[in-house]
Amino acid sequence: MNITQFTMEEVRCFAERQQFEIRPLTFLVGENSTGKTTVLGCFQVLADYLTRGEVDFNSPPYSMGIFRDVVRNSKKKEKMFALGFTLRSKTEEIKCTVKFVERKEGIEPAIRSIRVKFTDGEIVLSTTDELEPHIRLTSYNKELNQYRVNVDSDFLDSPFFLLQRAAHAGQSESEHALANYLKKKEKYTGTPWWKIEEDLTVFSTAPTRSRPKRTYDPTRVFDDPEGSDVPMWLMRIQATNKKRWETLKARLVEFGKHSGLFQNIDVRNLGGSMGNPFQLKFKVRGPNSNIVDVGYGISQILPILVYILDQPPSHLRMVERPSFLLQQPEVHLHPRAQAELSSLLATLANEGERSFIVETHSDYMIDRARIEIKKGNIRPEDVSLIYLEPKGRVVKVHNISFDKMANMEGVPSHYGEFFLKETNRLMGFRD
Repeated sequence: MNITQFTMEEVRCFAERQQFEIRPLTFLVGENSTGKTTVLGCFQVLADYLTRGEVDFNSPPYSMGIFRDVVRNSKKKEKMFALGFTLRSKTEEIKCTVKFVERKEGIEPAIRSIRVKFTDGEIVLSTTDELEPHIRLTSYNKELNQYRVNVDSDFLDSPFFLLQRAAHAGQSESEHALANYLKKKEKYTGTPWWKIEEDLTVFSTAPTRSRPKRTYDPTRVFDDPEGSDVPMWLMRIQATNKKRWETLKARLVEFGKHSGLFQNIDVRNLGGSMGNPFQLKFKVRGPNSNIVDVGYGISQILPILVYILDQPPSHLRMVERPSFLLQQPEVHLHPRAQAELSSLLATLANEGERSFIVETHSDYMIDRARIEIKKGNIRPEDVSLIYLEPKGRVVKVHNISFDKMANMEGVPSHYGEFFLKETNRLMGFRD
């Protein structure tokens, strides 16, 4: 199943319920401090909970603080916020919404309830303390397929794992009704509950990647949003899997040539085994040069390229269709390279094996995506542009789509206002 919509309610600068249309290639744009990173951070938190049952608003590369740092500062007496996904397959749509409150005897966000809504019914999981057994059906309406279930907060897990347990358990008539309904939905969607979890796997990159080194010392492979794991990963592939290395190298070099960044890449081992130090070499013009001696843009874009072309993070290696949240991937890139990166993302998104949400300030990336639409390299319905507009103390969300000629639809009047004013000033017109 694919994520087609993300919702946030009462989160920081986003008042009430805000809706974000998610496509295989989604751009997130807006001025500084309009909540772009908040959107990505909350997206990652919800995906992690739905896949692994973990709730952490401060997992790198995000640091969102405690409950009162996340919830909107409003006059409402009951402080809560909600995050939600809409998942869609060919035969079913599932809306999953998770409500958060402040943890008792703590300061972190805690889950109050999970609502899983299908096209023909819904299940509400509510947390409670000291429940025996750990999962208990409290009410149901078999005709309307509506079920309310209490879950012990100490044993809270991914809702899809909980549903999987409920679908294979039950002694009473009501529990049998819930189990039969869940089995019917699983059969109807053609997707097991555990498979839905796999489809929601997400990986984030940091806005600033790690600094390049003249020489790298072998270390264990670990996941790092800043990309410090990538050199080690490249060395291991080059040393142990020649075919895989040549395939990845060819794709990296292809991007390097089209973007004007580099003509070749090599891993130079300074000894006779994988335990020896090594260097990364790039050919820009002339002979190969060390990564620290070439443009800084190469070291900043390399982790992103390896992630999206080879998927080195450990929790992505067995996932068929991971989603990547990219924070300002254009950092230190010339406009030509920014545009070429957008073309690469469009190509990968069109292949259907990866999806991307890109936080960016680059009009070159957006314009190139529109060019790819016009060229027929990606469908217009597979590209989304989300514009975050500051309105006083709140931010308004605008979902912009494209037609087959790449014209933008649903554009607010203030979109691009700054650039228009700058052009008028350059031409000598007054504001």
